[in-house]
Formats: sequence, structure tokens, C-alpha cells
Amino acid sequence: MLEHLPEQPRAAQAARLAALVDGEAYFAAVRASILRARRRIIIAAWDLHSRILLQRGGADDGHPRELGALLIHQLAREPDLQVFILLWDYAPIYALEREPLFFGHDPWEGHPRLYFRKDSAHPLAASQHQKLVAVDGRIAYNGGFDLGQWRWDTPAHRAEEPHRRDPKGAPYPPFHDVQLLVDGDAAEALEQLLITRWQRAGAGSGLAEACATGPATADPWPPGVEPLLRDIPVTIACTFPAHGDMPEVREVERLYRTQIAAARRFLYIENQYLTARVPVADLCRSLRRSDGPEIVILLPKQTGSWLQQRTMDVIRARRLASLRRADRHGRLKVYCPEVPGLVEGTPMVHAKLLIADDRILRVGSANLSDRSMGLDSECDLSVKARDAAEQSAIAALRHRLLAPWLGLTPAEVERQEAAMWEQDRKQDGEQGRGLIATIEQLRARLTDGSAPHLVALDGRVDPDWQRQMPDERLVDPDRPLDPARVTSLIAEDPEATPVRRRLTAALGILALFLTLAALWRWTPLGSWLNPRTLATATASMQGTLWGPPLATLGFALASLLAVPVTLLILASALLFDPLTGMLVSLTGATLSAATGRELGAWLGRGLLERLAGPSVSRIAHRLGQRGLLTILTVRIVPVAPFAVLNLVAGVLPLRWRDYLLGTLIGMLPGILALTVFAEGLIAVLGRADPRALALLLVGVLALGGLFWVGRRVLASASENEKEKGD
Repeated sequence: MLEHLPEQPRAAQAARLAALVDGEAYFAAVRASILRARRRIIIAAWDLHSRILLQRGGADDGHPRELGALLIHQLAREPDLQVFILLWDYAPIYALEREPLFFGHDPWEGHPRLYFRKDSAHPLAASQHQKLVAVDGRIAYNGGFDLGQWRWDTPAHRAEEPHRRDPKGAPYPPFHDVQLLVDGDAAEALEQLLITRWQRAGAGSGLAEACATGPATADPWPPGVEPLLRDIPVTIACTFPAHGDMPEVREVERLYRTQIAAARRFLYIENQYLTARVPVADLCRSLRRSDGPEIVILLPKQTGSWLQQRTMDVIRARRLASLRRADRHGRLKVYCPEVPGLVEGTPMVHAKLLIADDRILRVGSANLSDRSMGLDSECDLSVKARDAAEQSAIAALRHRLLAPWLGLTPAEVERQEAAMWEQDRKQDGEQGRGLIATIEQLRARLTDGSAPHLVALDGRVDPDWQRQMPDERLVDPDRPLDPARVTSLIAEDPEATPVRRRLTAALGILALFLTLAALWRWTPLGSWLNPRTLATATASMQGTLWGPPLATLGFALASLLAVPVTLLILASALLFDPLTGMLVSLTGATLSAATGRELGAWLGRGLLERLAGPSVSRIAHRLGQRGLLTILTVRIVPVAPFAVLNLVAGVLPLRWRDYLLGTLIGMLPGILALTVFAEGLIAVLGRADPRALALLLVGVLALGGLFWVGRRVLASASENEKEKGD
């Protein structure tokens, strides 16, 4: 067993090495290996979902297709089998995107020989990003694939793919990734790495004891998966941040530098990100050389969520600008895939792959981001061709990767490329440079735009995003962030004054909201703020001219401070007569909505997103889609607290007329229903006669009816939008 994580990349022999391109191949291979497991299955993941279908379509072989059910099934079939799952203890902002593990639903507690642990043995803001599956000490998978819910796709990457759906049946955009499969000593080395990770996560020595039995005799290599290379040394490179007694490991970054510098003819790169400072600087040096290689980079058009687009895409734009300035000899091309007919989203390039001169093949979990160089835990595998046959095998993989985006078979791409290399060789009398010429010529054939194809990636972003983003070392750090370093980075940035000011203000507002929420929940303030207490305390305001205006200002201020608006409406209804109470509530809510929107505009959307997470994107998307109708609907059935909706509205291009009119009209039914309810409540408290009970019942039914109507309107609007997209 490895007592400590290694400090240098190590090489281990693989009798077989295969490349699995896209989820259809990878998920089916993992399923086949699970069904052949006899002693142990080990999974380390950044993301995981128990209900993903590993096989989609085809004949039923009698075994489960969902991951969780399949593991339980195989445990029942094999009495000596144990399953170990190590999942990153993910950040709260990912909670809505993950399978719930709480509230009575834990899919990984279904068998006494299935051991599930969450890995939090990393610094603040870091993650366990490795994607490893090891079976019986005989084989191991490693690459960019998580066994997650939005990863499966076919190499065709069609806009309409009936099997590309998540466990809830919802479709998602095309997804491209690559995973390597190795056996022999390389698989044993990866298993040892998993043992160390398991123990570092505080999961005990159970995995080490299970692995001490040695490899199983049966071969879990999936049938039908042909090796790309045989009997080849595999370099295993890792990233680990300094944490506790664990030293920093930056093998991934060092290997990138070595491989970029070694390229002579071309570099072909696929990656989700392009933000890593050091590797990009090395690419720039290669471009400046008169005898440097061609560089072809395949990236997604957008890196992910709204937040990533306004952070990582901004940094990517800066890196692309640097590369283009360095491209003195016209040897750089950056592409993104495009799939016509998509209703929503863009294709995701999630692979982390590098091919240099068809001599070097590298696949792993590490993005070309600074996080992957020194903050997140990563694992990459790399091989070097030793002869022409192995170079041909790596070239065949590259042709297989390009073919779906060029509308050809891999063999056709190979023939076209060979002709271009020969043509260039004859023209310059030296080594040919035909990779870019091949791609450009083949791209030109796809003129009708009806099939998946490559387009040049401009990568430019809104200048406002550039100005609003804080120091990129805070967004994409290459080592653990401690409070002193964060403060230093903000303080040393001469352009960070607006960011610092807004950050300070926003954090203050957030702290105030959290403090008030705690006060409402755990102090006597919560009991003081019940409707009847408020009505009693402010009884002197009734019957005075200054009472309603003062109550209106109090309503607006309290709602800005996160006091629930429903509570304030009830208090107004109890304090004043029904008509006056309704006017106070409607005016106060509108005033609060206008003030909250101005505050949101001042804070800026990026800062709101960073503070509140992905929920802001979803709220913003819903608010921004249909103008007045949506404002009306979310006021009836809020998709978020009243104060949050107002802040988010401040960063959207909503017309003031739609916003204020939607607020006035949308709040009116709820205020009316709550007023009727309050009158009924007072009547019941005063005299429990049938008339009072009927009034209370009318209020309850009105509130329920409003909720039902609002939900129907939201569903109808969403369906109409979908039909328009279709």
C-alpha cells in the first residue's frame, strides 16, 4: 500500500490500454465490468447518481441498467464482492444539481457490503475531482467521465437523441468526453491511489484490507472493447493541494509543460476550460517559435452555468487573446462544436485530452484550469508511442475524435489528412503541416449547417464582465485560499475598489439577512412579530392621518430587511380596516419592490450569483423570459423570497412599466385573499359562529386557489415557450 502520495509521476505497465469515446461506450463498458466483478469495485467521483442508466436501448439481458440497482444486484450475485464509493463532499452551491443524499433518501445504504463515504479531505474551496473506477485489482478506468446524470451521449451528438435524458426524463444538450481503460500494473497502481484517497478521507482501512487479497482470477475487461495499445508504460500524473500533513503535488502541471515543449508537428487539445496560466504561457512560447507546432484546441462554446460564463469564460477570453497575439505564424485554431436544432443549451466538451505529434496521448480528469494545476485532486494518464504502429494507433483515435464534427468516417478523415500532409511536405520541402488545413477543408464541405460541425470560437465576452470580475486568482485559484491571501489579492488590485466596495456592502447585507433570519427563528423577536402582537403594539396608529403612511414605510423597510411579506400583509390587515390595510400592503410592497430592484442593480448580477449560487440563474431566467406575465405569476406564486426576487430583477432588462404593473396586479389577489383570511381569523377569535368560520374558509380557499392558478399559469407559460422553441 502507498503510505504517502507520490511526489513524482510514476510509470506502470499496462498489458492493454483502450480509449472509450463518449458516454454510450463508457457507460456500457463500466456496466459490463461491474457484472464481471468478483472481489471489489472502487469508485472515486466528483459527481455520481445512483439512477443513471448505464445501458440505453438494445435487448434486455436480465440485469439492471441503473447504476445503484446494478451494484446491489451484483453484490447479491457475488458473496465475496465489496463495493467502495468515494464521492466529493461537494459545495452547497451544487446541492440542487446532485442526487439528494439526505431527507430519508440515501441510495448508497442499500447493502452491508456497500461502503459509501464523502471526501472532504481537502482545503477550503477545493474538490476531489478524480474520476476513477477500479475492478478486482485487474482493470481501472480514468478520465473525464463522472457516472453522473448529464454525461451519456452517442458519438453522433444529435440534437434530438431520445436516450439522452437524465433520471427524471428531462433532455439535456450533447456531451462529449473520453475515458481510458487500463489493466495490469497500471490498474494496480490506480487501485493503490484509491486506497490512499480512501484513507485520507478518514474512511478507515477497510479498503486496504479488501485489496490485500490481491487481484481476482477472472478478467473483468469488458467484451467487445478493443485495446488501442498493448504492453505499454503508462505515466500517472496527479494534482494534490497541500493539506494537513499532505504536501503539494503538481505533477499534472509539470507534465503539461514537458509535453507542450516536446511537440514538433502539432498539438491537438480537447478541454472544458482554457484558463491555466502556466500551460497557456507555454503554448504561447510554442506559437512564437518559427519552427513550432500547429495548435488545434477544441473547447465548448460556453463552459457551463451562468456563473461560469461570467467568470471562467472571462478568463478564457484573456488567455485566447494572449494566444492570438503570440500566433505570429498562423499556427493556431480554436474551435467549438455546434449542433443545429438544439432547443436549449450548447454541446459540452468535457474531455481532458492532449495528443502531441501522435506520439503522446494524454487523458485524465485535469482541466486546463489553474484549479486543476494545484487546488483540486486530479489524475491523468499519459502514454508515449515507441514505434510507427503505436503512432498510427494514436492517430486513429484522433481521427475518431474529429470525425463526428466533420461529417465523415475516421477512415475518410485519415485519407484526407494524409493527402494534406503530403501536399504541404512537397510545398515547403520539410515536415508537412496539414492538421489545420485538413480541418479547414473538411469544415468547408458542411455548408448547409444541418449536421454537427466545428465553428471557430471567438471567445470574446461582454466588456462589463471583464470590469466586474474580481482578481482571477480568486475565481480560478491554483493553490488553497486562506483569508490572508484573499485579502491581499483584493487589496493589491488597483481596479478592485468598486468590487471591494460592493463586496463589503453585499456581505454586510447578506450578514444582516442571516442575522435577521436567526432572530426571527430563535429569539423572542419571532414571537413579537406575530400578527396580533404587531396589531396590539401599533393600535395607536389606527384612526390617525399619519398611521397609514408610516405603516407603508414600515412595510417597505421591513420587507427589504427580509421580514416575510406574507407576515406584513397579515399585520396590515389586522391593524387597519380591510380597505386601508390592503392599500398599505399594496403600496408598501410596490415601494419595497422598486427599492429592492435599485439595490440589485447597484450590486450587480455577478455578485448576486456568487453570493447566492446557481439559484440566481434560475430565478433570473424565469423572470427574464416573458416580461409582464412572469412578473404577475411570480408575485402570485413566488419562486423565491420577495426580497430576493426584487434584487434579481435589478440586474435584468425588464421595463419599469412591466415590473411595477406586474407587481401591483400580481400582489393584489394575494393581498385580498390574506385580508379576507385575516378578517375571518379575527372573527373566529372573537366569536366562533358559522359566519366567521365561513369567512375564514373563504380566505383559505382563496389562498389555495391563487396558488393553484399561479402554478397552472407557470406550467402553461413554460409549455408555450417549449412549443415555440420546437
